Amino acid sequence: MCWQKRVRYKAKICEPEAGNLWRSGWKRGIDMERASLKYLKWGMVFAFLNIHIGTLNLLPDFAGMLLFYASIRSHARQTQPEQRLRPLLLVLAADYFLHWIWPFENGLEGLLMLVISIYTIYVLLGEVAGRIKEHQPDSAKRICFLRGWAILLQMAAFFLSPYEYGTVDGVIGTAMVMMWIGLMVVISGISPEDIMETNLR
Repeated sequence: MCWQKRVRYKAKICEPEAGNLWRSGWKRGIDMERASLKYLKWGMVFAFLNIHIGTLNLLPDFAGMLLFYASIRSHARQTQPEQRLRPLLLVLAADYFLHWIWPFENGLEGLLMLVISIYTIYVLLGEVAGRIKEHQPDSAKRICFLRGWAILLQMAAFFLSPYEYGTVDGVIGTAMVMMWIGLMVVISGISPEDIMETNLR
């Protein structure tokens, strides 16, 4: 394995944040491992879907953050942005867990967690797009497009939540469902590393 060579990602719009990616015999662009994809898909389910029985959320957000964390940890080699996301995902998981067992409202804490969440989801999806862009460019572009909408909808939902705009809330809710379905379809269509290596031989 070649431990000496490095690949630097150039920061651009819809590309991963600049960082170093150690190479270990695999080619750039075919490094979404099967386990990482599995954790990512389940993380999307828990992070973006809410199913309640009374006040109990059966798909808690903290589980989604832990699954995203597992998705990053399952990579054989992690980019620097992915390494920076790991503690942030644990912070989000801890905060969401507290809200899950003890619902409370705090405007400043909510705003801080929103900023961390937006940054985390944006970078995470950008790194996914960066990993597949060389051999699955169409999927990478769709992820970039949908992650932008995900951030805008998150912000709109947070800042409009204190107000009772029934129609607006309905539109935002519908748009978030459509965005989530789009992301799930795209992510489910990503070919994992082992399949891509077989196809490229």
